[in-house]
Amino acid sequence: MTFAPRWANLPAILLHLTKIAAVFATPLGVGLVVALLGLLLAWRGWRRLGHSCILVALLGLWAAAMPLTARLALGALEAAYPALPPGQSPAADVAIVLGGAVRGALPPRPGPDLAEASDRVLYAAELFRAGKVAKVVVTGGNLPWENASRPEAEVIASLLQSWGVPASRIVSLGSSRTTAENAAEVKAAWPSLGASSALLVTSAAHMPRALATFRSAGLPVTPAATDVRIVRQPTNLLDVLPSADALLQTSDAAKEAIGYFVYWLRGDI
Repeated sequence: MTFAPRWANLPAILLHLTKIAAVFATPLGVGLVVALLGLLLAWRGWRRLGHSCILVALLGLWAAAMPLTARLALGALEAAYPALPPGQSPAADVAIVLGGAVRGALPPRPGPDLAEASDRVLYAAELFRAGKVAKVVVTGGNLPWENASRPEAEVIASLLQSWGVPASRIVSLGSSRTTAENAAEVKAAWPSLGASSALLVTSAAHMPRALATFRSAGLPVTPAATDVRIVRQPTNLLDVLPSADALLQTSDAAKEAIGYFVYWLRGDI
């Protein structure tokens, strides 16, 4: 079967526009737009309204950058499908590892760079070594603006081999660039895998959207979450002070929520 997802092979310009739109849907993007609107209004003589917009933007950014906000927003996504130690995971025929785990070997890097989501690759290797799966399917191609020489799936496959998974037990699918395309590519390859069940390995915050997408494609997947970023710890005064890390986490939660809604509109979920 040929890999041909409903939204496959989007022109590069559309992928660029999608990424740009996503930036302006984050707390930082919204805050900057509102602040710029306030400056414009103040410059045009609407000083009171303009100053109000700037104040709202600053307060909104402060709220989004609080660790307390990040913990609530990202934690809600991660709690939907709790991560389990490899030994406690259910068994399946294959593990499906989603991309976004490594960055390309672009200068001056001497080789591929492990991203924060590289836990996905390590967890898949641990599942294999624990006897929970017989094969590991890796997905992930390169976006148009990435000049990596190899698809991400091939890089992940190399990492899996270095972590104890034989090459004969790895299936590399490197033509898909988004979660929806990942699901469609795996669906196309499914008959050749000889599998009847799969563990879907991705970051805990990404799992709700990924799981819904794969199940909508008709794939029999069970969640195997990893890359948990929100941990239990006592609340303190620092939780209401802004930080760059917290703003990133809140932004990632917003992107996942918006991504889920967009996939629902498109019929991918």
